[in-house]
Amino acid sequence: MNNLIPIFCFCLFAVSPGFKTGCSQNRQKITGNGETIELSGDGSWGYAGRFAYIANNMLFYSYLDQEGKNWVASYDYESGEITRNNIWEGQADLHSANPLFIRPDGRIQVFLDKGGYTDRNIFWKVSVEPFSVEKFGELQESGIKGDIIQGRQFYPMVHRASGNVYLIINALREDVLRETVMWKSVDGGDTWTGYNNLWGLGKGLDGNRCYTRAYMEGDDIHFVTLRLGWNEPLAGNDIGMVEGVYYTKYNVVEESFFYADGTLSFSLDDTPLYETNYFDEIWHWSRDGKERQRALWSDIVADESGKPYITIAVQESVPQGESALHTGFRATPDEEGEWNFYKVAKLARGWDNKPERKNYGIAIDPVNPERVYVARSTSVENDLSEIHRMESGDGGKTWYSDSVLSQEGRVTTVVVPRVLDQSERKVELLWLDGLMEGWRDYNTRVMMFLRNNKRN
Repeated sequence: MNNLIPIFCFCLFAVSPGFKTGCSQNRQKITGNGETIELSGDGSWGYAGRFAYIANNMLFYSYLDQEGKNWVASYDYESGEITRNNIWEGQADLHSANPLFIRPDGRIQVFLDKGGYTDRNIFWKVSVEPFSVEKFGELQESGIKGDIIQGRQFYPMVHRASGNVYLIINALREDVLRETVMWKSVDGGDTWTGYNNLWGLGKGLDGNRCYTRAYMEGDDIHFVTLRLGWNEPLAGNDIGMVEGVYYTKYNVVEESFFYADGTLSFSLDDTPLYETNYFDEIWHWSRDGKERQRALWSDIVADESGKPYITIAVQESVPQGESALHTGFRATPDEEGEWNFYKVAKLARGWDNKPERKNYGIAIDPVNPERVYVARSTSVENDLSEIHRMESGDGGKTWYSDSVLSQEGRVTTVVVPRVLDQSERKVELLWLDGLMEGWRDYNTRVMMFLRNNKRN
């Protein structure tokens, strides 16, 4: 483990919208090329919501606290100043997140994700000034309503060539079927012209759920999605069966979906879909999991050539309450579109330290997908882990630890911020440090690793 030299910095501030603090509450030197900095002493992310972007040489991110307050914040590279804004308040609930994106005009737009399936339209706020979170306008709503209920896991993305905004949402039909929905705005996020119900792959399973994550590169939106029976026992244990992990990509110009090999799969007019044969199958519980494992997606990116990369967390079936760590894998297709996945490392426990929960302990570097960041387990007995930067020189077949970026402790979800302009990527990644007990009971803080020297 690297030697740590604590540096103490004390700050006094008032808890109010738009407040600033000029120093972080916790800094620790890491031997090598950077240091860890605490961004929030009371902070967490929604269980699938992890939003961090770099633009204008600033880091923008969002989080929740234990009182149910939703925050959007920024970190200034030059001054080290952290600016925070309490966007809205509600009940502490890790189902929710406050997903943000940076609009084509530079302003910050944050969606109200309530954590439950309650509305058929969408709600948001927009910052008054570009690249600033100090002041936001009034809460706005779409004015049109979807035919199924919106809620949980919002993924907003900007098509830079046109300025159109696409919002991917996991929604609910008739109180039973989780479906993936896509909303579209042609004016940078001010108004929403329509939506499309895309798919509900859990149909036919007990608990019929489908959870999707998306990533945009160029003209393509890349999707990774699950076919999940939440009430389907796996190997006799009630942890829910993930039948498979699937991939497709949507070209916004052609308005059609494609397999990884580039062949046409279906058009937007064909949706919604309820069968998996229209997707690439990356992992299947009977073929790859020997009917004893389940896999959950952790991250997805695509390089400039359009090649997708996905990380998944695979877990052996055990009774609820027993210890079970996930194993992190990275998957990518070959030139023929055939997917291959290789083991990276043993991951820290799932997001709330319960074996049946999702694990987001492995993230891909969007600048270099041959590099991943892992909350790597160091002690099963004491439930401890470290953040490792890991690299592969042979297409993912083998991985080595390049650096250790955190002190040993209870670390969980990791996220690599995406750079949207020519800003230096001094902030290498963010993670949660602490123990997450449940949906409304967590004790975590938001940490980041700040580089002291340049690294690609």
